[in-house]
Amino acid sequence: MDEPLGAETRLCVDIGATHLRVALADGSRIAQFVERRISELLAEDPGDIVIPVAHLIEKVLASPPASWGSALPPIGVGVADMVLEGGSLRIGLSAGIPAGTALRDRLSERFGTTVVVDNDASMAALGESIYGAGKGERVIALLSLGSNIGMGIVVDGRIYRGVHGAAGEIGTVPVRLDKSDHGRWKLVTAARRDQSGSRYPPGNYVWLEELYGGRALSNAWRASTTARRPHGPSTSIHVLQLAVAGDAVAQQLVTEAVGGWALAIATTCGTVDPGAVLIGGGIAEDIGPYLDPLCRLVDELVPGRAPRIEVANLASLAGLVGAGVAARHSTTAQGLPTPSGSVIRQGAQVSSTVTGDAAKSLNE
Repeated sequence: MDEPLGAETRLCVDIGATHLRVALADGSRIAQFVERRISELLAEDPGDIVIPVAHLIEKVLASPPASWGSALPPIGVGVADMVLEGGSLRIGLSAGIPAGTALRDRLSERFGTTVVVDNDASMAALGESIYGAGKGERVIALLSLGSNIGMGIVVDGRIYRGVHGAAGEIGTVPVRLDKSDHGRWKLVTAARRDQSGSRYPPGNYVWLEELYGGRALSNAWRASTTARRPHGPSTSIHVLQLAVAGDAVAQQLVTEAVGGWALAIATTCGTVDPGAVLIGGGIAEDIGPYLDPLCRLVDELVPGRAPRIEVANLASLAGLVGAGVAARHSTTAQGLPTPSGSVIRQGAQVSSTVTGDAAKSLNE
């Protein structure tokens, strides 16, 4: 029989670019894990991801830990956006979450407890700093390689977000792309059309992630091979796997991407000087064969001060673990929601099921 979850268990949410994950986190232990694709959820509730987020939270809360008693502790939420102190989103998400504190406030009102919101990569870095590969380091950075490129920075056990919530937005470092490189400009321009509404650097500059992020990697592979193999891989993970298997086109693209990732780490070394850089995100599990070349290149770029570089231990669960840590740092506990949507206060009996109408509550 599994050991019961402890009183320090927290409900955690990870709203990434492609997936939504909800679970209970007791230290590094994850229980009652549920996961859905963002695209599927938006098909069910177009334009408002907060409603399905609430539904999944209710699903997890259907069996709350006995150790909670009658009070719902603070909830931790990681989100793929720049986040200011206090949980205010700087830009907002296309999934129906506006800039500001709407995400925090709607969930807090619905569930009657404090909601701690921060950047998803920062949450992952926090989890790794306490329970993963960053344990024991005073300064760590987690390089998140997914559809885009992000980073979380933790200093002395606390998330460092900077003045504008943009510390660690390494994917938006501008790099120069020669106008004569028509093939790359064509890919960049096409990707920008698909991401309408975003702001980009002027002139001959592009974001680092526009060249070396996972989306850019898979787009470049498809563009290079469509004529010969129209049904090629749709994700960057597949491209890495093909490169390891000996595909010449994939090997060239991944080698170039490794150079971009090394540039991101070297830039971080020149500003934050971390003791360790951990590789996370969807690409991390398949980066193994390219980890040594990445380390060697970083050592060449910042000789004598390259950090320890390794794959994050907690993998895709790091964000949930970190959200649990962030929630435990917030000590307020206000109560568990009842099936009717009201709140059970201290001293009352906790309901074993939570079936409140989240959509109605969140839209009021």
